[in-house]
Amino acid sequence: MGHHHTPEAATCDVAHDRPSDAEAAHAHLNRQVGTRLLFENSAVRVWEVHLEPGVRAPLHCHALNYFWTCTEPGTALQWQLTGSEWRLQRRTYRIGDTQFFDYGSESPAIHDLYNDGDSTLRFVTVELLDSAAQSAPTTIAPGGAS
Repeated sequence: MGHHHTPEAATCDVAHDRPSDAEAAHAHLNRQVGTRLLFENSAVRVWEVHLEPGVRAPLHCHALNYFWTCTEPGTALQWQLTGSEWRLQRRTYRIGDTQFFDYGSESPAIHDLYNDGDSTLRFVTVELLDSAAQSAPTTIAPGGAS
């Protein structure tokens, strides 16, 4: 089975409030990129992202190379910080959609994720720790919700 790539996200104007300034000020410290840590060794950190309808994962920072694969489909809204501007996007995810990102401490990505669909949305996200020459992650509580 081949890997799918999620289509480009479209900007939308649906009501999903922009993250607060207080949350945004600390987002670069939140390296908990999933809702539950499934596995970690010296090479990878594997997360589950599990969002029920109406649930939001808070702002978090990706400062490591990583990829995700959708394991339960749905739709989501996402605020992403691009430079100093916030951009709201809606994406539809299908089972098998996979996307790779190359990030470093020089250009980390900050975003949230809100399940605006009517079904559970689930991903597996794998961080590549050999790209960890960047800044070290903050404390991560395995199994804790983000």
